[in-house]
Amino acid sequence: MLTPYAGFSRLYEENKGTFGVTFGFGGLIGFEFDAARIQLGSEALDLSTIAVEAHATTLMGNIVARLPTGVFQPYGSAGVGLVTVTGDLDAPIAGDILSVDAQDIGWNIGGGAYIFPTPNFGIRADFRRFRTGDVTFDDLLDIVGIDELPLPDFNFWRTTVGVTLKF
Repeated sequence: MLTPYAGFSRLYEENKGTFGVTFGFGGLIGFEFDAARIQLGSEALDLSTIAVEAHATTLMGNIVARLPTGVFQPYGSAGVGLVTVTGDLDAPIAGDILSVDAQDIGWNIGGGAYIFPTPNFGIRADFRRFRTGDVTFDDLLDIVGIDELPLPDFNFWRTTVGVTLKF
């Protein structure tokens, strides 16, 4: 099954736009690969003259338990993967001031439902929680440069809806 989707992530008390794609296979127990991007923006920083272009990317491998019969097919999902945050700070005259990226292993858990009005076409509604670990003192010692910062504790919810194609 292939599901492109869009929705929002609830991050730091704000809703952020999210889009991605999931590719999965299996019956009652299956596996899926999920890739998504969250636009972080600059609202939380309150910087009017400096442009902040930041986003988070999640790449997850999940185990899925799904009731694969009938039109309505509920499922639960859990997995691990990589969470990456990248960003650029630009000033009007100076241009690119700083580019940073950080990544950490993360996990997700959630569920949702498929609705298949036809055997090969459906709608998927999904709700998940994502989380990464805390930054330790050893993480700070391993930094090579300012562009390789450790990812702070990331904890957010994601709600999406997508179109599913079954092959």
